[in-house]
Amino acid sequence: MDRPLVVAHGKLVALVASVLQGAGVTTTDEFSRLLAIYAATVSETEPAEGEILALWAQTISEMLPPKATH
Repeated sequence: MDRPLVVAHGKLVALVASVLQGAGVTTTDEFSRLLAIYAATVSETEPAEGEILALWAQTISEMLPPKATH
């Protein structure tokens, strides 16, 4: 795996998630959650691809601000 390339693509996917949230289409949290589910599904038949998708979901999740606890 070309890790710098995968990380760069993950940051691009995080930007897209942020733009979608800004446009009111979905939240970055929901986008990350759905991408993680998709990654798990893909990894059943294509482990390397699933790993990349999971890294992208993690990248989005890590950009999220911490959730406030009440």
